[in-house]
Amino acid sequence: MGFERSCFLLFLFFFVVGLASSSPSFIKYDVLESHVQGRGLLQQYLIKDNCPINFEKEDYRPLTSQCKGPQYNAAICCNAFKIVACKHTNEINDVDNGCADSMFYYINLNGKYPIGLFANICKEDEEGLDCNNIKSLAAVRQSVRSRIVNRHVTGGKN
Repeated sequence: MGFERSCFLLFLFFFVVGLASSSPSFIKYDVLESHVQGRGLLQQYLIKDNCPINFEKEDYRPLTSQCKGPQYNAAICCNAFKIVACKHTNEINDVDNGCADSMFYYINLNGKYPIGLFANICKEDEEGLDCNNIKSLAAVRQSVRSRIVNRHVTGGKN
């Protein structure tokens, strides 16, 4: 009985440690919305410099190659945004380290997106953007094409 109890306690310990160290599966909406209010991104980036990630070196091509204006498609842009951002949910959800500011600064530098674009068009779950629900770019494009074809066939009624 002592061995079984030890095994149970060991399992419980690793389970709790795993839960504590797992990354959140959502990007909080307040992270997106904090970049809508018109504060200068460069100023924010320079003030808070505690971010352990060098967002200058990140690859923004999954986002900038897919999310293009002037008519930004929400399904394509939001999925592409999650491909870039969901790798760093812990860091960008921490409003005190400046990571979200830094990430948005470089996203806007590389993509020249309107301020607040992602906060305005990316709405998913009440907790935020679901990082467990990232689709392949091909699947998103096929879904968008299907909606366009259906809208055309039904005469715009959808």
